[in-house]
Amino acid sequence: KETVKKYNEGVKAKKDEFGKQESALSEINEAGPFYVIRLSPKPHHTMGGLKINTKAEVLSSKTNKPIPGLWAAGEITGGTHGASRLGTVAITDCIVFGMIAGEQIA
Repeated sequence: KETVKKYNEGVKAKKDEFGKQESALSEINEAGPFYVIRLSPKPHHTMGGLKINTKAEVLSSKTNKPIPGLWAAGEITGGTHGASRLGTVAITDCIVFGMIAGEQIA
């Protein structure tokens, strides 16, 4: 809670200890709940790979239909960003489509 309080004070003062731009600052609800996961971002991302749908199902390159029982997420997939992509968003693909694939498999 102390860390969140300190961060919120920085937001109000429009100054972040890590040098974030003012437009990127927003207060965090001090009441929570809070969830923590360990992230290890890497400075790379593939621009090609398996095509998937919104359910993380791998699509056939011939029919563009889901291949039964085959899901993919993260670096193995391609096309979620179109012809280009923003830096540092690879981990978002991994987490979001990993969760979706897990829900579909379960």
